[in-house]
Amino acid sequence: MTGSIVVPLDGSALAERALQYALRLARAEKVGLVLLRVALADAPMTLDGANWERDQLSAVAEAERYLEHLQAGLGSDIAFVRDVPYGPAGREILAAIQRLSPSAVVMATHGRTGLAHLVHGSVAEIILAGSEVPVWLVPAHADRVNAVPGVPAAPRVLVPLDGSPLSESALAPAIDYLGAHAGGALLLATVVAEPDHVERDEQGRVLAYLDQQEDALRRGAREYLEGVAARVRQKAEGVAVSAAVTIGSADEGIVALAAQHGVDAIVMATHARTGLERMRQGSVAGAVLQASDVPVLLVRAQTPAVARAHSACPGSALRPG
Repeated sequence: MTGSIVVPLDGSALAERALQYALRLARAEKVGLVLLRVALADAPMTLDGANWERDQLSAVAEAERYLEHLQAGLGSDIAFVRDVPYGPAGREILAAIQRLSPSAVVMATHGRTGLAHLVHGSVAEIILAGSEVPVWLVPAHADRVNAVPGVPAAPRVLVPLDGSPLSESALAPAIDYLGAHAGGALLLATVVAEPDHVERDEQGRVLAYLDQQEDALRRGAREYLEGVAARVRQKAEGVAVSAAVTIGSADEGIVALAAQHGVDAIVMATHARTGLERMRQGSVAGAVLQASDVPVLLVRAQTPAVARAHSACPGSALRPG
């Protein structure tokens, strides 16, 4: 990656958990950090709006003091920029991303999904839906030890694939990320759905038992991943590429493979649906983020054509979120 990394903050300890990862990522990539806090005063308490301008100026001043104090404790080996726009958080962060043209955004998230996600809202979801640059979402699980790991010298990155152009759009950002880390490793992973019935012909004769179907699915997925791996090796010299296949639900399979192989990050593509559509369609990316102990780099589907080209490999349980 080149350029700078934007870190949205809101004054909370939760948001600040992203700083540890952003700092190490910036040092590894040799880029600067933009510490961003959106200021917004409470609605006026009187009908005439008296004192509202004062409250707005006070909100901006408080945000600036917060960032200045925060930066003072982060060291001097990285170039910092402090940015305090005014307005609704989601809108202003997206505007800042467009204005600053960073290489990436790093932010913490509760990783809520479903009804709780809709009720509480999520700035992270808004940013993901509108950002033209990759977004690192750092899970902030208060009940887990080392929930925000640093960036190792030779990171291992997992990219979930399902045979679609959409899922494969995560490969380039993953390779770019590993390109700045000598000795990095890329794990290509596919989760195939578990067969749930014996296949029979029209006369009821058995064509394939469950274990036979599972073996066929694994072979097909493995062949697909090896083909992708061969293409990646041609483009990414110095990056070790391996493949893994498992059976089950997409989100549980991805998280299990990440733990089994000790990866340091997950990079995956997403439709970045929001609100009611997210509830109806579900989200593999959201479920992975909720369960993951490592940062997740979500790459938003860039064009409708990519989304329309989605054509999963046989038996794939993955559906980008």
